[in-house]
Amino acid sequence: MIAPSILRHVILCIDDDLDQLKLRALVLSGAGYKVLTATNAAAGLHLFMHNHVDLVVSDHLLPDAPGSDLIGEMKRLKPAVPVLLLSGLPEAPAGAEQADLFLTKGMAVPEFLAGVAKLLNGKAKSASNVSS
Repeated sequence: MIAPSILRHVILCIDDDLDQLKLRALVLSGAGYKVLTATNAAAGLHLFMHNHVDLVVSDHLLPDAPGSDLIGEMKRLKPAVPVLLLSGLPEAPAGAEQADLFLTKGMAVPEFLAGVAKLLNGKAKSASNVSS
């Protein structure tokens, strides 16, 4: 029998706002996902390159690089890994089209989890908002 932890999807969350990062990790782990966290683009890219990751959830405004630059590099390295870009901006920022899904921060937890599930099931469209 395969251990349940092997069957769980691994989600890499990147956000420089520690409270938001902890909350997002709590929500995702509560939904049954294994969560890796990073507080900047460099740490996120390191985790991405050295761990199995099924999905990336990244904030757009990071202290060391825009999230759109980070996800562009991630897509270059591992194009099959879906990326969800988050931003406090009401409109998708420049470069958001590289993401598989764009969501505005502050969405309800069910909306966030629905976006995650869609990406893991391969059903999301590039830079679209699931509430649209």
